[in-house]
Amino acid sequence: MLHSHIPFCRRSGIWPAGEEWLFEAMNETYLPLLSIFRQFQRENLKPRVMVGIVPVLAEQLADAYMNDRFCEYMEDKIRRAQRDCDRFSRDEAKQAVARYYLASFQRTFDDYKSLFFRNIINSFKWLQEEGIIDVLTSAATHGFLPLLEHDSAVYSQIHVGVKSYEKYFGCKPRGFWLPECAYRPREWSKRENRERRGIDEWLADEGIRFFFVENIGIERAALLDNKNHELAPTTYRGYKLESGVCVFGRNQATGKQVWSPDGGYPGDPYYREFHSKDSESGLQYWRVTQQVPKETYLPAKAMERVQVHADHFVQLLREKAAEASGTVRECSPVIASPYDCELYGHWWHEGPAWIEAVYRRLLKDSQVQCLALDEYIEKYGDTFSTIKMQPSTWGLNGDFTVWQNPEHSWLWPYINGSTVDFENVLRTSKETTGSSNPRESRIQSQMARELLLMEGSDWPFLLFTKQAKEYANQRFHNHHQRFNKLLWAAKNPSDLKRINAKDLKEMEDIDNPWPEIEIDAFRHR
Repeated sequence: MLHSHIPFCRRSGIWPAGEEWLFEAMNETYLPLLSIFRQFQRENLKPRVMVGIVPVLAEQLADAYMNDRFCEYMEDKIRRAQRDCDRFSRDEAKQAVARYYLASFQRTFDDYKSLFFRNIINSFKWLQEEGIIDVLTSAATHGFLPLLEHDSAVYSQIHVGVKSYEKYFGCKPRGFWLPECAYRPREWSKRENRERRGIDEWLADEGIRFFFVENIGIERAALLDNKNHELAPTTYRGYKLESGVCVFGRNQATGKQVWSPDGGYPGDPYYREFHSKDSESGLQYWRVTQQVPKETYLPAKAMERVQVHADHFVQLLREKAAEASGTVRECSPVIASPYDCELYGHWWHEGPAWIEAVYRRLLKDSQVQCLALDEYIEKYGDTFSTIKMQPSTWGLNGDFTVWQNPEHSWLWPYINGSTVDFENVLRTSKETTGSSNPRESRIQSQMARELLLMEGSDWPFLLFTKQAKEYANQRFHNHHQRFNKLLWAAKNPSDLKRINAKDLKEMEDIDNPWPEIEIDAFRHR
């Protein structure tokens, strides 16, 4: 499972934080993977890779402005590589890397225009229709659902995510990526003096069939209907919740091979070093070595290591499946391996080539079968026991530490307070007018967008990691301030002094996802 997500960055900075986040992912991750999947389609190979596309990413990939800007970005990358070919005329090793980049950039840009017709989303749609991949949806802006205190916020994140998927892929989603794998069961709300529904119940209402959690979400769960007489739940099985939605836990062994900074594949000394960049062109010319200065990258040698690591991974799958088959007898053991998609190609330059090498081996393997989880449920769903899970997430401590840290927990009162403010606006609007006039409708629609963007899990995450702390702080406050300005206008839409036409149009131009956003999704529930 390749979980694809870039926070909304359209017209909100360029570099080191902003639009180039998306352009880097398009150039280094999405387009290389699309080229691999397209080649699989030509060869009638069906790896059934699951690709999650967060709706806010889909909105940006479909945006004409962002696609024009990506063309400018690629033209600049090609010029930089061309200049480096000349600049390193006396350094044969670095010139070889510059030529490698030049060929790679030109090939990717040509594919983008001629093979994928400047439409990445439609290309994913076509590959799904061809049976090559399965595309999953997620919450609208990757909101951290367990910390949203009001049901309207949980519902709107999920519902907008589902409707966005239907718009772009022409069918209903079966799988759902919980942002940060963050799950919360039913809980008692002291504030409302009632029991709140679990996250999975909202998914069930939308027809979602399955989602993922961290391994501890499964391993610490309680068995309610123990069909298989298990001593404890395991990630080598699928399970059902009382809502009827199925859940799968992340396999630790396969995760560590890619994620671990110590033993993971990306740390191989022949792979490209991500963090060291040329001071003039910004291109990366070094490989992962401990010594300083680092040695020059050798693309051909790196590709040799890709093959070695693909062999190792397939053997690991065989071993883990064999181990699990000793206790999992009622069905074939399942190994669910979800990753951040952008790790492949962007952070780990050789990652897409590794994906291709792994699947070329697996598609011929007699012991391990490639299945999307929807197919696995069709085959073995009758064997699933029912469990009850506790709150969990992937990341530090397996709990909400990263997103509810004392240093930045100040975000949540703003988010949850704004949710109530919007509920009240919609309640008053419905009671007093019955239907919105065009200006009032525009104000409310923009409030909905700003609220969703405010809720994104990226802002607390970046504040916690300090990777782009000031940018995250500024972006969050920008959305909150726009929301408050719209809130003031929404309380009396006919008062043109509260927000003028120019300011409203400017907000709509900057934060423009979901032009036809469904306002009723944000009403009190």
